[in-house]
Amino acid sequence: MKKIIFIFFYSLFFLSQLYAQSGLKSPIIKGLSFVAPPKPFETNPFIPVKNVNADWIAVIPYAFTRAGEPIVHYDHFNKNGKWWGEGRQGIEETIQQAQLHGLKIMLKPQVWCGRGWIGSLEFENKTDWEKWEKSYEDYILPFAELAEQKCIEILCIGTEIKQSAIHRPFFWNHLIHKIRSRYSGMITYAANWDEYNQIKFWSKLDYVGIDAYFPLSEKTTPEVLDLMNPLEQVLTGIEKFSKQHKKKILFTEYGYLSVDGCAGKTWELESNLSSLKYNPTAQANAIQTLLECCSKKDFWAGGFIWKWYPETHTMKRGLEKDHTPQGKLAEEVLKICYGKMR
Repeated sequence: MKKIIFIFFYSLFFLSQLYAQSGLKSPIIKGLSFVAPPKPFETNPFIPVKNVNADWIAVIPYAFTRAGEPIVHYDHFNKNGKWWGEGRQGIEETIQQAQLHGLKIMLKPQVWCGRGWIGSLEFENKTDWEKWEKSYEDYILPFAELAEQKCIEILCIGTEIKQSAIHRPFFWNHLIHKIRSRYSGMITYAANWDEYNQIKFWSKLDYVGIDAYFPLSEKTTPEVLDLMNPLEQVLTGIEKFSKQHKKKILFTEYGYLSVDGCAGKTWELESNLSSLKYNPTAQANAIQTLLECCSKKDFWAGGFIWKWYPETHTMKRGLEKDHTPQGKLAEEVLKICYGKMR
């Protein structure tokens, strides 16, 4: 079995090299960030995924850390009754069912930080950093082994852990070495949009991963034409970075809230969501602009829209202003744009 898995991943690597050497453009990753459900699937969640022409999903088992506490909390055996979709059984079931539907997987273990952003996580001394890093390693490495067992195409080794990724690259280099010894697929790191050009370990990864929440416009409802020029300016910088590092750019996350001004500073809007006006047109225009512009760029590997709920009753859950395109104008835009991509 191990020999078969090795041959499978070697074939993927060999084909990717052929693409690179021949100058052909690899198929664009048309992905959805799949929200882990609290309970087992009641209906088939992958039919709507296929209906929007997506061919990848990101499976995201969340861990938790508290500001100032050097521990990453995650129970691989789900003894504490976490959401079904974030426990080992739910993760494996999600992966299996997605693969049966012909979908490819990015496994994206992600750490949530209570009362703050994981990118601001900081410790006053080296000892606490080392404790946290050991705890993080214990969280990530079993997923590297799972990714190998399940023939998962991409493993994302971290998401927006800004202070650590910038200031403690030796930890990440060491972690990447350990992951490579367990997993033979492609790996990336999901850098925040203002962090990616400060990361020093891209050479050891297969993609430059960016959570692409670049602020483009403060207008209430910017048109597609309003957004194209500022986005092209962003992409010009990304293209130079891609050429410099000889790596394709993967948008490990991209997306917009469905509210006024959603193409601006997302992180500020999220903290004031209840007072903002629902605006599905602004969301749809922003998504259309990003996908139409990026899909023309050879350096762009594709991306995973944030986010997609497996439940069919999304709009009844008070998520009208959320990032999800489901049940909104943006869903049809996503379907059309993904349908055009090759």
